[in-house]
Amino acid sequence: MQVNQIYAILNDIMNEISGQLVPVYDDQGEQINAVPIVQEDLSNIVDVGTYVFNNNWRDNYVRAMINRIGREVFVDRTYEGYAPSVLRDAWEYGSIMAKTRCKIFEAKANPSWTLEKGQTVNQFEFNPPTVYEKFFNKKVGWQIDCSFTEVQLKESFTNATAMNRFYSMIENRIATSMTIYIDSLIMRTINNFMAEKMYAGNGVIDLLAGYNEGLDSPLSAAEAMRSKEFLRYAALTISLFVDRFRAPSANFNIMDGDDMNITFTPREYAHLVLHSDLAKAMEVYLQSDTYHDELVKIGEYETVPFWQIQGDKYQLANTSRIDVKLASDKTHTVDRNYVVGVLFDRDALGVLNENRRTTNSYNANGEYWNNFYKVDTSYFNDLAENGIIFVLGTGTIPSVTLDKETLSLTVGGATGSLTATTVPAGATVTWKSSDITKATVSSGTVTAVAAGTCTVTASITVDGVTYTDECAVTVAAQAKGKTT
Repeated sequence: MQVNQIYAILNDIMNEISGQLVPVYDDQGEQINAVPIVQEDLSNIVDVGTYVFNNNWRDNYVRAMINRIGREVFVDRTYEGYAPSVLRDAWEYGSIMAKTRCKIFEAKANPSWTLEKGQTVNQFEFNPPTVYEKFFNKKVGWQIDCSFTEVQLKESFTNATAMNRFYSMIENRIATSMTIYIDSLIMRTINNFMAEKMYAGNGVIDLLAGYNEGLDSPLSAAEAMRSKEFLRYAALTISLFVDRFRAPSANFNIMDGDDMNITFTPREYAHLVLHSDLAKAMEVYLQSDTYHDELVKIGEYETVPFWQIQGDKYQLANTSRIDVKLASDKTHTVDRNYVVGVLFDRDALGVLNENRRTTNSYNANGEYWNNFYKVDTSYFNDLAENGIIFVLGTGTIPSVTLDKETLSLTVGGATGSLTATTVPAGATVTWKSSDITKATVSSGTVTAVAAGTCTVTASITVDGVTYTDECAVTVAAQAKGKTT
């Protein structure tokens, strides 16, 4: 069995899905910290808490008595997760999940209708079924370590009940961490399934292209969420494909090799997950605007606010984006945005055989308990089952790329030249030098000012999101004896 320890990537995922790794840029493309829209002086009104115990915590009478805690609140809310419900059953022994399928049989002529006098029919011809068996045997594991002490903590509480509430809060946060990590694995399982389908070009439905066909003024992906007509078309198309899943077909699955796999997905096996921007737009613009909202409802579905990363201010271009290195072919990646939904058979993907357990040991010398919260789980994609990806447009990711990563100049010497290639082509490029006392830049032309280093940044803004690329500039002093 292949077991991967993924604690490092889970820590990165925790930061990623919480939005901590998403930069914020000003109008000139420079990274800044997020600031409130309106600045209000609330410093004397709102208590935001003090982490360090200090000498200010004294009474207002003799300035000697230490203020007592009147109420203690433990942050122990339960996190239920946001990922779609694709968790499957578990088993105690064994590791491999085997899926066996039988190929649809082909019909042939009934020989009894063509029999003539003196003829016989061979009833002993052997015709075995064509059976495929596929094995899934990848597992991931990680653990969370937490030490509990008792003697030292008793100094911070007045009774056992309060201290036990503290321990309960810690256990709650550990459970919350586990749920967030499981959510992340579920989303990666769904994202890889979508990436595999898009790379193969199988079952990808462009809702925007279908709606724009024949229109004189086509919609953009950014405008689509505010168009009632487009949302009606999207609801109709998605509903049709949910219905089409029920019919036997080889159009929505991928088999290994050249064999075709004719399969079907009953309605109760169909699992529809929509990006919340599309789902909420249909609810607000369609269901709230009709007397017969049942006619525009898609049916049962789950929603996700983002597939892989929240992005800055929840821009659809970012939250609808996936950037995945394929599990089936690690040399290829799929990077596209405006992915707004996925419809898949219940057996097409899943996270299963989840095994949570806790082990512990007592350190007698240090007088504390070490607790190890462990999780092992398997997850799979089966592309031989039905799956459809719903997208808006081509999903081209905007970018700006400079033709040089470094540039060396001399004071008084020739200027340097940088060329920016943009996607989409023709986007307006904004140029900026990190230190104009060392070098300036105008329309890609870099001029040395004084010896030192700086960074030249090229940026474009598409649908409110800024994309940048940088070039490191080194400026040498003017050679002695030379004048400009």
